Amino acid sequence: MNLVIAAGLALAVATVSVGWAVAVLAVAVATIGVRGYLVPGTPTLTKRYLPDRVLAWFDKGPERGGVANGTPADGVDDSAGAGPFDPATALVEAGVLLEDPTIDDFVLEERFHDAWRREARRLADANEDEAALAGFLEFDAETDLDAASVALTDHGHAYVASIEDEPAGRWESRQAFLADLAAAAVIDDRWDGWEELSTARRSELLGSLRLFVETCPTCDGAVTLDTTVVESCCRTYDVLAATCEACGARLFEADVDPAALERAAAEA
Repeated sequence: MNLVIAAGLALAVATVSVGWAVAVLAVAVATIGVRGYLVPGTPTLTKRYLPDRVLAWFDKGPERGGVANGTPADGVDDSAGAGPFDPATALVEAGVLLEDPTIDDFVLEERFHDAWRREARRLADANEDEAALAGFLEFDAETDLDAASVALTDHGHAYVASIEDEPAGRWESRQAFLADLAAAAVIDDRWDGWEELSTARRSELLGSLRLFVETCPTCDGAVTLDTTVVESCCRTYDVLAATCEACGARLFEADVDPAALERAAAEA
């Protein structure tokens, strides 16, 4: 929206002077780049007056974390003709999740839980995240890629991976990244079906598994699961979030329907 306003201002000035129009557009775009909007009060204004279908055009809301589709290690797409992928079913098949009839819910298998926690701590202490991601993506001589091709950047609100300067993945935090890669290593040792999954489905499975993280990979703080509100440039979201109580790291975040949560709580 702010870019539309900036373009409108530039067009108006162009009726007087093309040179001034270029200058106005440059200043406006620079302002948006620095503070995220051109018109003071824009976030509040758009939330109040614009419908959701319009907000969606401009929105930069939260996304599910993980490795992006189309990374070099994707290989054959295992989704064709297979129907919707159910991470919970796959995790039960792998022996990672067990049904606990006493609480009518899934729980982590104890040995997997312990191995996952140890591997996450090992990765955190090793501080070789690029090499770990290259291993997860199975880079080797045949792919003509290695750890030097990988870059990881901590943006505070996201931990972002790129491969040869192209976006390749995004996690809610470094802690979420470590949890994913640690789980991948342990599952690979325990379940033959892991090799049959594409990178995209592995990422989906690992992201779902983070709902069961109990301790932070870097500080061992307790992780709690709760609903909260997240604000982007143009709107607010209700999200389900797993957060470390000690360091504040976000390990999981996904959009939720508050009404659906209330119904589920009432039925529990």
